[in-house]
Amino acid sequence: MDTPVIEADDGASGGLSYVLREEAQLAQVWTAQNRTEYGQSLREIADRFQATRQHLDSVRAQIDTLWERFTILTLERILSGQLREFLDEIDGDMQNIRPQLTDMDCVIDRLRAYIQERRGWLGGKTAILEPLAHRTSTQNYLALMMGRVEGLEAYLLGRKDGPPETGESHHRRHTTLPNDLLYLRVRLLTTRIAITASNRCKQLSDLDAELAALLPDVERLKTEFAPLITRFEAVSELSRYWSAYLDITVPKHD
Repeated sequence: MDTPVIEADDGASGGLSYVLREEAQLAQVWTAQNRTEYGQSLREIADRFQATRQHLDSVRAQIDTLWERFTILTLERILSGQLREFLDEIDGDMQNIRPQLTDMDCVIDRLRAYIQERRGWLGGKTAILEPLAHRTSTQNYLALMMGRVEGLEAYLLGRKDGPPETGESHHRRHTTLPNDLLYLRVRLLTTRIAITASNRCKQLSDLDAELAALLPDVERLKTEFAPLITRFEAVSELSRYWSAYLDITVPKHD
């Protein structure tokens, strides 16, 4: 994207206005408040991850205990004629664990979604910066500014051997001197904007990579959570089987 700086005398001020608007836009893209907000986001992600990890460990301990109790005591309760009471106890434990599993699944999904939302927030700011940072004309600006500087130097030193590409006699340079200086100012400001925007794009890219690096940890939580669901459902299915068995072989008495 090239700044539409018009070479004529009456267009230089318009080019400067355009650059000033770009500077104002650049100043609003990554403010101190944005940096503070990003830091708070990282702390929130870390706190939520730690809380989720602790909750997952708690649920795992409950399911491991449930599974061990069910597999060890079922046969004993069958032989002692206390299976129905035992299954009622197991069902009570499962009723307590089931909402925790549902909540855990949602918490992990929300954590992943929050990280992605923060990445999207950074991406929106990068999208504003990229047109300013990826100027194909930055090197051209330097060449154009050098040509103007050489012409001005020739005029100020009274030289007659200035660069022919200026397209005008040096004795007439005094008529465009103010516009030449404004032209150089606009070009320098535009180049500075491009460099600053490029640096900020790199900074935001690094921050996005920092967030992306957190996603595998979230996926590991999901991976660890899957076997807990499987074990819980196994207990649930076996418990229903034994309940159905009892209903057939030992009907309840009113």
